[in-house]
Amino acid sequence: PQQMTQEPPLVTKIDELEYRFVFNSCAVGMAIASMGGAFIDCNNMFCQLSQYNKQEVCSMTIFNLTSRVDLQHAFDQISQMISPPTDTVDQGGPPSCLLRGSMKHRDDLGLSVTLIKGDDGIAKCFCVTLIKNPISPFDPSRPVPATPDMVIVGGSQLSSSIGEAPQKGQAPGNMSSPAYTTG
Repeated sequence: PQQMTQEPPLVTKIDELEYRFVFNSCAVGMAIASMGGAFIDCNNMFCQLSQYNKQEVCSMTIFNLTSRVDLQHAFDQISQMISPPTDTVDQGGPPSCLLRGSMKHRDDLGLSVTLIKGDDGIAKCFCVTLIKNPISPFDPSRPVPATPDMVIVGGSQLSSSIGEAPQKGQAPGNMSSPAYTTG
């Protein structure tokens, strides 16, 4: 006799507690920033990869984690993202920009900043994910998410990328030091 298997019900919403669990279990370092660039929240992977605790992250802005040499580009790109579009052509996805990062002892991580809009089309916040540092802010290649194998444990990185020379076109040394601004 053939048994009928019942499909599990399709989940269309999750509650706040489940959302928090999913957010913190995500294998991608992710943070939420206000429209002014101040960090509001971040997940556990963001803290592990950036080497900042949640309180430190939430006391900073996107610009604090941006390489000094990319600050003007960051201001320009983010200003352009939040400005009303001059035409009505859909660009095929939410506006985003890539920024070379500057975090504590991490010169291998950058930021992918994406504008999040509500159902009404009005900008609500930014989603910031950690990525492998782009060669330049104008790098046309797709961003590569920073992953758990890039977490530094006890001074050594699990990935083989530690100790590599700066990528072609990447600023060496103190040129990637963090910029200190307030949000």
